[in-house]
Amino acid sequence: MSQAPPRSKFVPFRYFEPAKRRATQYEEVTLHSQWDPGNFAAQGWFNRDQDGRAPWDARSTRLRAQDWWAYRDPAEDWFRPYVARQVATGSAITQAVEGAKRARLFDGLLPRWRAFLETHYAAYRFPEYGLFLALSYAQREALSDVVAGPLLFQGLEKDRHSQDIALYGMALETGLPDYDESQCKALWLESPLWQPTRRVIEYLMASRDWGEINFVINLVYEPLFAALFNRELVLRAAPRHGDPVTSVIAEGAEKDRLPRQAAASALVRFLLEQDAGNAQVMSAWLGEWTPQVLNACDAIAPLFEALDVPVQSFAKARATVFEEWRRLLQEGGLDAATGAP
Repeated sequence: MSQAPPRSKFVPFRYFEPAKRRATQYEEVTLHSQWDPGNFAAQGWFNRDQDGRAPWDARSTRLRAQDWWAYRDPAEDWFRPYVARQVATGSAITQAVEGAKRARLFDGLLPRWRAFLETHYAAYRFPEYGLFLALSYAQREALSDVVAGPLLFQGLEKDRHSQDIALYGMALETGLPDYDESQCKALWLESPLWQPTRRVIEYLMASRDWGEINFVINLVYEPLFAALFNRELVLRAAPRHGDPVTSVIAEGAEKDRLPRQAAASALVRFLLEQDAGNAQVMSAWLGEWTPQVLNACDAIAPLFEALDVPVQSFAKARATVFEEWRRLLQEGGLDAATGAP
């Protein structure tokens, strides 16, 4: 009687190396959905454009990495949890608006705050939409799926926030017959308070280095200007001016900002380990962009003084966000003194 052949050891099929002992759902659904001849496209690029350019090109950024797929988003974000969070944010804003309408709370808006909503807050949707456009380009050119994912989600968040502001303005128009946002676009295009910000946004939209776009948005503009305007001004001032809705919208944007900032900071640490030359590239970006963003911050100082109920001085708010930004860069292994005033 012949013996049965020995059982072969079971070897699991694995097409990537998990960051930890076991692969996470985030890794399973994200990694290598973006292909590359360096991974599994053994036949090489089969879909170059008419000029011979590959779908993804290392020349799309000055940053360098030995393995772009080795990066991991600290939030381990993917489509389903992302959608669930966005639904929750949208529901919170909808409930706040509907509740304010039923209780006629819009009638209690203080005069200067109402004027702020009609003008400068309404104008804030334009830079948010500009960031959506810049991030749309960046996520398309990013050199791995795990790097592109946070950029894709952040771009959609910026588009949603821009629309949240616009929809709230429409609700105020129906609740307050003489509410008028007709000047907000002219403010964005012409007001000295907004021109430094517009310069930053338009340069980001024109940039063709996706790594630079990501770095500047998440590690310079967002922790400085966005935190200053959206959190230190809008989020703090709205409740004190009889406005129960704007703070909900602002907090939705803050909830979006922090995980994207963490993802960018993790990418910085990853890149500093991957290639020492990345430090010089990112330091140059800090030196170029930080003065421009701080100039944008300083330009909106008058908005802090034009409130019915003073919340805090511009100097205090600026110092707060600057110190937070300095610590953020230090945690990422960068020097905040580069480009500082």
